[in-house]
Amino acid sequence: MILKTKEFKNNCAIILSAIDNSEVSNLNENLELKTEGRILLLNVTNKEYFATVKFDLEHEEDFHATVNANLFLKLIAAITTDEIELTIRENYMAVKANGNYKLPLIFDNNEMLILPPITILNKTLDMNISGEILNNILQYNSKELVKTSIAKPVQKLYYLDQEGCITFTTGACVNNFVLEKPVKILLNNRLVKLFKLFKNSLVKFTLGYDAISESIVQTKVLFETPAISLTAILPSDDSLLAQVPVEKIRGLANRTFNYSAIVNTEELLQAVNRLILFNDKKDAFPLGDFKCNSDEICISNKGSTENIKSGNGSNVEEEYSMTLNLDSLKTILETCIEPQITINFGNNQAIVICRGQIKNVIPEITRRVI
Repeated sequence: MILKTKEFKNNCAIILSAIDNSEVSNLNENLELKTEGRILLLNVTNKEYFATVKFDLEHEEDFHATVNANLFLKLIAAITTDEIELTIRENYMAVKANGNYKLPLIFDNNEMLILPPITILNKTLDMNISGEILNNILQYNSKELVKTSIAKPVQKLYYLDQEGCITFTTGACVNNFVLEKPVKILLNNRLVKLFKLFKNSLVKFTLGYDAISESIVQTKVLFETPAISLTAILPSDDSLLAQVPVEKIRGLANRTFNYSAIVNTEELLQAVNRLILFNDKKDAFPLGDFKCNSDEICISNKGSTENIKSGNGSNVEEEYSMTLNLDSLKTILETCIEPQITINFGNNQAIVICRGQIKNVIPEITRRVI
C-alpha cells in the first residue's frame, strides 16, 4: 500500500493527539490500521473511548495491521520522502520511505489484535454541535478543573446541557451556548481533551443508553465528522447529575450585582503575577485584598500594592473591599483573549468575571486583614 506522505502525516498527527499517555493501558499503546474499500482507518482506544481517523486511498486495498502507536506515528512524522509504502510480512509491518523499517505486528492468540470498538445500540438523540463549542469547553471549562480544591468526584466532570457547560470546584466556569435539542450529561476530562480533534468542524452528536446488565446502563456518545469518529462511555448517571447545583451556579453567574468594573485584562494579569511573588511559602495560596472605587481597583498582598484603573462603563458608587485567591484569578485571566473584562461584585459572596459567553465565579474569602 503506497500513501502520499504529506496527507498521511496530517492524519497521523491527528491520531497522535488522541493517544492519552496519562492513562495506563496496553490498548492505548496500539494503533490499528484497517482498510474498508478505499478508506484506511486508523484506530486507537483506551476502552473508555474509541477514536478513528479516516484516510482516503486512491484505490481499494486489503490491509490490516496492529502496531505500537507511538513508534509508528513518530516514525511517520519524521519521514521526508514524497511517498510511504506499507507492506505486511509474516510478523512485522514493513515501512519503506527514507529507509526500510520493521515494526513488529501485535497478535492476540496468533490472530492480529483487533481493537474493540465502542458502539451505541440504543440511540436516543442526535444533533449537530459546532466544533467551536467543543473547543471552547476544552479551552475555558477545563481551567476550572486544574484547581486542587476538588472535594467530590462530580467536581472532576463537565456538566453539559442545552444551555451550556458548567465546571465547578471552589468557584465555577459557566459557558453559555445553545444546543439544538435538550440533553443532560456529564463528560470526563479524557474525553474533553479529545475535542481538539474537531476544530472548525460541524460535528454530528449522538447519545444513547445501552444496558449491560439488569441493573447497569451505560451512557454513550458519538462525535463524528466525515474524517473523524470518536465514541465514548460516559461516567454519567442520574445520581451524579443530581449533585451538580446547576440552578444555583447559573443563578449566581447571571445575577445583577451592585457594582461592576471594566478593566484591562493584560494590566490586571501582570499586576496579579507581580503580587503573587510576595506570597509566603507557608501559605496554601496567595490572597489579594481588593479595594474598589469609582476610578480604580487597589490590590495588595503582604504590604505590596498595585492600582488598576477602571474603564468607561464601570459602576462602583462607594468603596467596596474583598479578598480573593490570586491563583484562581490568574488562572482565569490567562484564558482571556479579550482586551477588557467586566468584573461584577458587591454581594459579599463572590465575584463574576464576564467576557463574551464565558462567566467565571470566584468566591470571596473571609479573613482577618492584618
